[in-house]
Amino acid sequence: MAREGDRIPTEERLRGVLDLFERLRERPRWRERLRPLLLLLGPGRATSHVAEVLKSRCEDERAPVSHIAAETPATDVAGVLREAKRELSQPSSHARGEPPLRFPLLEMALWLRDLREIRLAGDRPAPRGASAAERENHQLVRRLTHPPVGDNENARRRELNRVIRRRGRDVLRDLEGPRGRPATFLAFLEQIAPIGIAVVALISAGTAAALDLAAAVFAAIIGVAFVTVQIAARTRGWYGVRRFSWFLKQPYVDRDSTGFLGFALGVFDPRPVEPDDHGEQLDLLLVAAFLEDLRRCYRRDYRRAAWARVRYPVLIFERLSAGHPGVAFVELVERVRADSQAGGRLPCLDPLVVVASVDPDAPAEDDPSAPAGPRLVDRIAQAVRVDMSAGEPQNVIAARGLWDRYTREQRRVGALGSRRELRVDITRDPGGDLPPVRPVRRRPRFAHPALPWIAMVAVAAASITVISVQARMYCSPVGIRRMANGECIGITDGSFSFGENSGGKNNDGRLSEVLGEIESQNDHVKESGKPYATVVYLGPVTADPSIKNRRIELLAGVQGELIGLAIAQKRFNDTAEGKDLRLRVLIANAGAKFRYAEHVAGQIRERALDDRSIVAVIGFEQSRRQTQEAIKLLAKSALPLVSTANSFGGTALLDGEAGYSPYYFRLASPNARTARHAAHWARNGHVGGRRMDDAVVIYDGDPNDLYSKDLAVEFQKAFRPGVTRMRPYRDPGDLNKSVREACRDKPDMFYYAGRSDEFRSFANVLELSCPEPRLVLTDDEIAKYVSDNAAELGRKGTFQLYFTPLAAREAWDRRWVGDQSPQTFYSDYDPVAREMTIKDGDSVQWPSITRAAVAYDAVTLVATVARTVYWRENARPSAGSVFAALDDPDDDVLRNGASGVIRFGPRSTGHQVLDKPVILARITPDGRTEVTQLCGRLITGPQGRADCPPGDEPPAAPPR
Repeated sequence: MAREGDRIPTEERLRGVLDLFERLRERPRWRERLRPLLLLLGPGRATSHVAEVLKSRCEDERAPVSHIAAETPATDVAGVLREAKRELSQPSSHARGEPPLRFPLLEMALWLRDLREIRLAGDRPAPRGASAAERENHQLVRRLTHPPVGDNENARRRELNRVIRRRGRDVLRDLEGPRGRPATFLAFLEQIAPIGIAVVALISAGTAAALDLAAAVFAAIIGVAFVTVQIAARTRGWYGVRRFSWFLKQPYVDRDSTGFLGFALGVFDPRPVEPDDHGEQLDLLLVAAFLEDLRRCYRRDYRRAAWARVRYPVLIFERLSAGHPGVAFVELVERVRADSQAGGRLPCLDPLVVVASVDPDAPAEDDPSAPAGPRLVDRIAQAVRVDMSAGEPQNVIAARGLWDRYTREQRRVGALGSRRELRVDITRDPGGDLPPVRPVRRRPRFAHPALPWIAMVAVAAASITVISVQARMYCSPVGIRRMANGECIGITDGSFSFGENSGGKNNDGRLSEVLGEIESQNDHVKESGKPYATVVYLGPVTADPSIKNRRIELLAGVQGELIGLAIAQKRFNDTAEGKDLRLRVLIANAGAKFRYAEHVAGQIRERALDDRSIVAVIGFEQSRRQTQEAIKLLAKSALPLVSTANSFGGTALLDGEAGYSPYYFRLASPNARTARHAAHWARNGHVGGRRMDDAVVIYDGDPNDLYSKDLAVEFQKAFRPGVTRMRPYRDPGDLNKSVREACRDKPDMFYYAGRSDEFRSFANVLELSCPEPRLVLTDDEIAKYVSDNAAELGRKGTFQLYFTPLAAREAWDRRWVGDQSPQTFYSDYDPVAREMTIKDGDSVQWPSITRAAVAYDAVTLVATVARTVYWRENARPSAGSVFAALDDPDDDVLRNGASGVIRFGPRSTGHQVLDKPVILARITPDGRTEVTQLCGRLITGPQGRADCPPGDEPPAAPPR
């Protein structure tokens, strides 16, 4: 009949023990504490059954557990640790999709211990049946013990260092298992890649939003390269050795001052005295490495796996006896914990849970001949108990240390707990019903293995979306925005080349050279540290994206204006000396046909509020409704506005009866004046050599185009009111129809008041539909077409082309200016234009010299006034002071401009240039431009005679 103590309790009767076990191994969400030792008291058969139940419960959950059975062949502490490491690393000890517990520090410590044991055993070969790793260790010890003669110490260090680095390369894998470098790489990939890629994606998206897409791509490349290098580097030996620096902080083994290599040699070469003590210190080191590995596996940091581990690792000792190495292990664990707490070296408590089954009657010593003494259970309890006894009284001198001792013990209790062992007698069963075991804590959802990858994909997708939006909305900085039609609009100092980033339409970089020159000059101005004034140019810096043929994009006008700006800026800054004022130029792109002029005007206005060096805005070359709205908006900022080629008379008219904006100054001759001259010359035989009685006027009927219809109506009034035929068009198809119908009537002349964008279509239809040579008279708008196509126009001879440019180099001929020296702008222009002109095979895209001249005058005008104000007021000029000087009728503003003498009239007439030159030019058969008539004041002195309308005769030329 079995004794009551030998009865094996059923799992139903073990609910209390199981509930306690679950509480011990359940990892709290926060405020982790060391777990006490659980002692299961009872006879061997019963406690072995309980140990199996606890082990099975852990394995069913795939929770980390190691069961050191009574028959486990572990003869020492190192053997216990090997078995515990092996079982805790098994697939059954971790959930699917989770990385296993790894023990790199323990691996290294056990390897060094093996070398030490081989060294102490003498120079013996590896035993028969030894594993490959054991044979390799014996060979290594032989090489370390008998290095080459003459360099013994250095040779030993080199050899040991080589092997340590090789083992450090595989620091994350079980060296006895089948895993290799690919598995190590993937383990790091799971740890680094999701967070790294997500961070890279966020940085790239932020860079795209704050800077530009090129910077975002560069940031992404650098970030991905960094993550890749991190992953690859962590599989290298040198990185693994870095992890072993933990050994250098441990007090258990002596070492020299040469880092971890010295430490390893200290383990390999034990001191000849007290070898047993050295062995105990090494066992302490092994236990400390084991606990540190566990602590790192459970450390809550950026690693998801550490948060997913909700069960502490359990080490179950079955039937401990006095001679079992498990007893020494428990004692060493508590010593290491106490040493770490006392030395303050443990930043986080280790998570190990130890369960030991002990016969309550087992003796504390494994010596049958010894008299009855303490029990084993009391010996274990004494090893883990916290001593808070009062101790012996201290003398009056030693009393000063009592408080330090008291606080140290208090900290020890706070770290280790006041109760370090829990006893359960499994043979005692009072009967009665027990509540069910509390449910186990599940893994947090946020710690799911797929979550980092899902988060990485989500963040990367969101970042790609942001970058895509930025790529769609912004071309470079946030200030350079991509509009719906693909154009890039905004303000630049020349560092952004609109022509190369406008929806892929202008990739020839036609403007890149001149923009680069302006940027370089702006950089010199800023680097000089001298005071400067800033002028903003507002113009159509990109071609219409709908134009597929780059040969007809008509950027000659804006290219010419930018070259004029660059020449004026360089000349002005080169003449500045000492503390004289310098000039900075900003370029604002309003888009083709000034579509986004009002939007960019808002950007200029905001910039002017922050940058008080901005004294004027120039440009506004196209007379469109959008330009008019931009002028009204900028006038509210009290900025002087100087237009280059804008010729619509009512451009600056304000709403109601307010008249013209006081801040607007016009350099171009108004349409009414130009049309009057053109009609006079046509009627009086200066166009084609005969009087014209019949004309067809072609103009753009777009209501947003203020220039074309106004010029057409003004020409009709001046030529033959009520007789001149008007042919509007709204699109190229409309234009072709109008020209074909007009050709049937065989008019004497076409007056083209349309835009240069459609002039090629006009010329082609005229060539096909009007077989007889025709005369075409047009305005300065056509100058940008002429600039790119003058040779073709002269060579074809389909029609004779006359036009009225705002400025012309040919006007500075002796016929018109006599002996007066030509404007120096034109001599500066040629080398600059050649340097900044794109050559595409035999085709050359020349900038418009006409637009270069008026832009040069506009910048020189503002810069000269700003410098005058600067010296007059002895202070940096403001927009208000520059406006006041421009508005003063007594100031001789610019006596010798490239487009003529510039002196503004009153506000009541829109600040028109008084006696603005009006020029009639024609394209000769060899593609040259010839000035045939010139009215108005080109120079201050006498000019050559021309046939001008009444009241507009130029000053008489001096006698020859």
